[in-house]
Amino acid sequence: MSRQARILVVDDDKPTVMIISSVLQKQGYEVHTAFDGKAGLEKARELKPDLIILDIMMPLMDGYQVCRRLQNDPETARIAVLMLTAKGGIDEDVERQYEFATRVKDRLAGFDSGAVDFLTKPVKAKEVAQRVKSLLWASGFPV
Repeated sequence: MSRQARILVVDDDKPTVMIISSVLQKQGYEVHTAFDGKAGLEKARELKPDLIILDIMMPLMDGYQVCRRLQNDPETARIAVLMLTAKGGIDEDVERQYEFATRVKDRLAGFDSGAVDFLTKPVKAKEVAQRVKSLLWASGFPV
């Protein structure tokens, strides 16, 4: 019998964490949570999850810092990181070119820090479920 995929959700916005956790638990995943970057990094090192959903803007340590530290640690470097942010949406209507360029820059910074994908707040349940399934499959976890 195969084990459930273990997912760590790290975000300082508790309602977002609760929504994502609920969606993933309904899909049969083992979900753990942390509410700041430092706690998220500690839990990632302890749990060695199969996937981390990581917010960018958090207290104590931002998501970019957490992701870079995960990537620089041989114990956690292979964990897929899905960045979650209100900053990086390129799917929204954009009134000014500067705003679009800033959103792209934020996403590129996430990829540079080691993230493999992005989700933009507010999250949509079906998108969260599908992205998680796709990323687990891509990282070799049986889905």
